[in-house]
Formats: sequence, structure tokens, C-alpha cells
Amino acid sequence: MSDANDFDFFPHTVVWEITFACNMRCLHCGTSAGKKRPDELTTDEALGLIDELTANRCGVIVLSGGEPLLRPDWMQLAERIKGHGIKCCIISNGYAVTEETIGEFERLKMNKVGISFDGTEKTHNYIRQRDESWRKAYNAMKMMTENGNVPYVAVSQISNINLEELPAIRDILLELGCKQWRIQMTTSTGRMMEHDNLVLTLDNYPRLIDKILEFKKKNDGIDYDVGENIGYYGCKGYELWDDEPYFGCYAGMRVAGIESNGDIKGCLSMQEQFVEGNIRESSFTEIWKNPEGFAYNRKFTRETAGGACHDCRYLPICRGGCATTSVSATGCRANNPYCIYQIELQQGITREDTDVVKGLLKPFKEAMA
Repeated sequence: MSDANDFDFFPHTVVWEITFACNMRCLHCGTSAGKKRPDELTTDEALGLIDELTANRCGVIVLSGGEPLLRPDWMQLAERIKGHGIKCCIISNGYAVTEETIGEFERLKMNKVGISFDGTEKTHNYIRQRDESWRKAYNAMKMMTENGNVPYVAVSQISNINLEELPAIRDILLELGCKQWRIQMTTSTGRMMEHDNLVLTLDNYPRLIDKILEFKKKNDGIDYDVGENIGYYGCKGYELWDDEPYFGCYAGMRVAGIESNGDIKGCLSMQEQFVEGNIRESSFTEIWKNPEGFAYNRKFTRETAGGACHDCRYLPICRGGCATTSVSATGCRANNPYCIYQIELQQGITREDTDVVKGLLKPFKEAMA
């Protein structure tokens, strides 16, 4: 399996931690956010970076944190992004969202507002380590439903803490009139490393997938958006992705992550050892176009993989799935125990698709051309 250097790499989607400041101390926070970094990008630096991302064919920028609404110039950044014709999204814990904030979302024509929502009131408040956090998130979504002009998505991080509450979360979202629910799996990164016993066990992982599949069949008006670190191939993997091909981790290929101090990674959720450079030392363009950069994906080979991934027939396409999940679980870029295909194999469940890799290699190359 050769590397992917002949593919066309550009940062189609950028997730940008515009500040490390946060008004919560969530147990599952992948970066242990809290206080503002002393060296965060200035407004002028951030605006210049947006211009540079535009020149590199960026199509979507997601403003994240920390809590992005705590950065005073977030609206100025959003205005510059929209002015370039780039889709602009923001993900918030909802605590600072007011009717005035929603009015700004509408004025800016934000393409999507994500609100973190992790369970029933007691569970959500425990995970977020702040009283009233559930009520604030609930009210933020309620106000956006009533507004009608601000598209929003509920975002849930699933762990052993709240797995059993998935049906209750769904009922609340249906009551709110929420149209989209993004379901992600918590990884042992950041603050969660102090609570890694709460990370979803391999016994519970198939139960998460079964519950998502159950929801998707209900046709209840909610778009169930499955996170990139859930599923992969096998019988349930195909079903989870609606029989669409899964092409693995796009970090450093079509996705980039930016930390608030200008550090660049292939994906914001990736561990600090994956920092490729800082825009104060080299431009984003230089970092992105470095022929030796993002090697974990751009130069991926079978020798890169370990464990069951090494000999897997899906490896040329899947490349071990979510890199962050695999590294957090095993320390290896591609030795991912959170793979439903491998779990199904252990259970004696197989799918008759001997030629599937040959069939998928062509659309994978077309997607990256």
C-alpha cells in the first residue's frame, strides 16, 4: 500500500480553538480547557489567518474552544469568515448564549450552531462540573427553535456515564424540536485521562452502535450525525454509514485543527505530539504544504499499523479509523480496538464482500483527487 502523496491535500474543514478560556471544567474535555492561554492569537493575527485559509481553499471553519463565546472578537472573526464566502459554524456549551447572542447568530447567518448536551440534568451538570449548565444548554436550543432562523445541532459526548441516557436525551431533543443530533464517543484525552475508567468500554461500544442504528430507523425528524470515531466496516459499520464508504481519518488531508496560540495539527482533537508547527514561526501555508508534514496520514502504509489493523483487508481505505481514538487507546496510530468490524469478527459475524477494498479504492482516490 503506497503513501498518498499524489492526492490533492487542502484544508476543506478547519476546527479552530479560538480561545482556551472556558466557563466549565468538563470531565471529558479533550484539552483540559480552562484559563485563557497567555499567548493566544491577536485579532489581527486571527483575521490574517482567515485570509490565508481562504487562499488555501478552505470551505468550512468551525469556531471552537474552550468556550468560543468568551473570546470578545468572535463576531469579528465570523464576519471575516462569512465575508470570504466560507461556511462558519460555532460550537458552544450554551452557558453564555442569550437572546442577544442568538440575534448575532442570525445576523451573521451562521451555518450551524452546536450546543453540547450530554444527558439528563443531573448527569449533564456532573459531566460539566457546573450547576445550571444543563438548563443553560436546554434554553439555548429552545430559543433557537423559537427563533427559527438559526440552524443548530445538539452535540453529545458518549461515555460510560451517559450511555444509558441516550433514549432520554433523544426524548428531550424531540421535545425541543431539534433537527440534528451529533453523537460522538469520548476518548481518553485531556481531562478524561484523569477519569479514563469512564471511557466507553469495548463491551459497551457495540451497544452504542446498536442504539444509534435503532434511532436512525425511527424516521422521527432528527438527523442522526454519527461521529467519525464510531463504527467503520463490518455489518453494523456499513449500516451505520448508510452503506456509504468510510474513508478513514482526514486529518492533515482535508481537515486541519488550529489551537488558540497558532499551533497547527491535522485535527484539533489530536494529541499534542501531532503539532506540525506554529503560524508565528511558519505560515499556515508553509506548514500545510510541508512535504514531510502530517506523515501519519499522508505517508500511511501497512507497516504503520499494528495489532488487528495491520492485517485487516480494510486498512487501505480505513487506515485504522480515527487516529485520536487509536492513539489514546493503544498509543499506535492504527491499532484501534474501537472497530465494530474487528468485534464482529471475534463474534464470528462476517459479511460477504471479498472484493470490497478493490471496489472502494477507486472512489477513495476520486474523493482525494
